[in-house]
Amino acid sequence: MKFLRILISLTLITILSNLICRGQNLIQYSSLIDINRLKSLISWLSDDLTEGRGLGSTGHQMAGSLIIDKFNENSLSHFYSNSYVQSFRVDTLTGRNIVGVVRSKYYSDKYIVISAHYDHLGILRNNIYNGADDNASGVALLLELARVFANMRENREGLNKNLIFVAFDAKENNLKGSEAFIKRLPVDKRKIICNINLDQIGCTFSPPGKNKDYLLVLGANSHKDFKRLAIKAGRDAGVVTELDFSFYGSKEFADVFYSSSDQHNFYKAGIPSLLLTSGVHMHTYKPTDDWYFIDFPVLVNRARLIFNLIYQISYTL
Repeated sequence: MKFLRILISLTLITILSNLICRGQNLIQYSSLIDINRLKSLISWLSDDLTEGRGLGSTGHQMAGSLIIDKFNENSLSHFYSNSYVQSFRVDTLTGRNIVGVVRSKYYSDKYIVISAHYDHLGILRNNIYNGADDNASGVALLLELARVFANMRENREGLNKNLIFVAFDAKENNLKGSEAFIKRLPVDKRKIICNINLDQIGCTFSPPGKNKDYLLVLGANSHKDFKRLAIKAGRDAGVVTELDFSFYGSKEFADVFYSSSDQHNFYKAGIPSLLLTSGVHMHTYKPTDDWYFIDFPVLVNRARLIFNLIYQISYTL
């Protein structure tokens, strides 16, 4: 009996030590999310030089090339046979989804998809729609998460699921990019355990309460554990971000907004899907959507929460 008590005590100590080490590792890696990198990426993607990233424009192609360069820089694996790019047609134009993978620590055939669309409205009536919040903010956050998770993997401290990072094209063309992605998956869709989509996530103009450090979470009801894990992720990240699952208390508004972004195509395919956003505001779909309206300290907090959420989902779902 004494031996059994000792064995149980040692087991509990080992579990506790592992949990403490895991928590320290999470803090260590989430602290690598860099505010200056986010500033640089968002300001570049939403510069006049990229011409509002309208489908088929030179600036749109430049933005796609930057994403490919960042995936290469961080040694992401190809999702397709020998390329990061999935091409598809949108009327007479060619769209390009850009997809890279951070492999799991050990072998897994399961995937978490983290996504953000990189296209925007382009130039309309001689006005450049730079789309800093919509959606340079989501793309920058996607690239920063990919960099940090790739760093974890390189240090042999990666997750137990593969992470697919997707920069979707043609979101502004009836979600054609995510539609093409789902239709032409090179893996069984049942192997994708969820999608986390980042769309308009950099501003603080529309808080659901008094706290400007907030995050709107849509689609939490698509999996029974999403809400609990999101709350836990915020607590573990050590941030004071207020999470709103009600979308300002309007189910009708939530349903409309949820159906307007790329996670909706995953949801229709039976894949649990979250939309993480800071909501619409006075600059949405206007030429005034520029990088200096982004609240970068709050964006860093959101990034750290999402980093932890991905971790929690990987080990729970």
